Amino acid sequence: MAEVYEIKGEDGTVLEVLGPDDEPQGEVPEPQTAPEPTEVPEPETPEPTTTPEPETPEPTATVSIASRASWGARYPDGDLTLTGPAVEVWVHHSVTAQLSPGASVAAEAEQMRALESVGQTRFGTGISYNVVIFPSGRAYQGVSWNRRGTHTGGRNSTSRSICFAGNYEANNPTAAQISTAAAIYGAGKDRWWTRGAPLGGHRDVSQTACPGRNLYARIDDIRDGEGSTPPSPGEPGGITVDGFWGSSTTRRLQQELGTAVDGVVSSQSVAWRDVNPGLTTGWRWVADAQGSRVIAALQRRIGMSSGQRDGKIGPQTIRALQRYLGTRVDGVISRESSAVMALQRRLNQGRV
Repeated sequence: MAEVYEIKGEDGTVLEVLGPDDEPQGEVPEPQTAPEPTEVPEPETPEPTTTPEPETPEPTATVSIASRASWGARYPDGDLTLTGPAVEVWVHHSVTAQLSPGASVAAEAEQMRALESVGQTRFGTGISYNVVIFPSGRAYQGVSWNRRGTHTGGRNSTSRSICFAGNYEANNPTAAQISTAAAIYGAGKDRWWTRGAPLGGHRDVSQTACPGRNLYARIDDIRDGEGSTPPSPGEPGGITVDGFWGSSTTRRLQQELGTAVDGVVSSQSVAWRDVNPGLTTGWRWVADAQGSRVIAALQRRIGMSSGQRDGKIGPQTIRALQRYLGTRVDGVISRESSAVMALQRRLNQGRV
């Protein structure tokens, strides 16, 4: 019998169970060539010429899923290359650390590596799940879509898995997680799984409480919803720490804060342009400023009150940022700003 790995709650309830398929040997065999006939067949009557049906283009996924490299995958990418789309999709929960919706990319990457270690230790095949979604709504590629994981014992070769990071027997999934899962399930049709592939909870096919009662109650919302995903956190690092806040710094900040990623800080008051020479490319200075979503998200992250979150850069916001970063507080973003350098270093570490 194939080995399984069970995660139990304090009352002995099996919250999640992972295991390989019963016969995991070797790669999917190549189809055998039919033997040549011993007799010469009669010549075939040519069929009438018809106009071929146009091929249906493969759909392009509209979801954003961070690569394995982005979280630092270290172990094998499954144990087997699979052919053709899956015919089932199963929702799981990881029963690991319950991160907050505001957790950093670095914290999520750490949890991805922890999940990978479980799969590697138990089965030697790296991370078990195909995609993992955190309370922030960000999604990370686990085992690749065309490789076999160890998520749904006995069905790993014919199904794929969507895993929610955390324990959803005890916690509720966030709206961002449900939206991301719905987007992934929809984008995967005719791509990673057949259009008619059913979506269900792991408990439907195994003796386990997985994916937890609170998440299981939202399966219909995932199946029927359209959803969307926040921008991918992308690859870690890559910003030059130079103290100038330009488009590349804004782009990484947008990725980290989950706002639209375009490298632009829109609608900022022109009154503050000349006194902040460290704010360079991608800043849009106007007379009647309305504010930017990325600045509003930053104001929230650094602890400014709701009444102060206007989406506009200025002395008040700059001072709050400088205090948050632990640099000199003067309300100005100068050339080669120490505050911007501190921000850039944090972004290279996957956090704000």
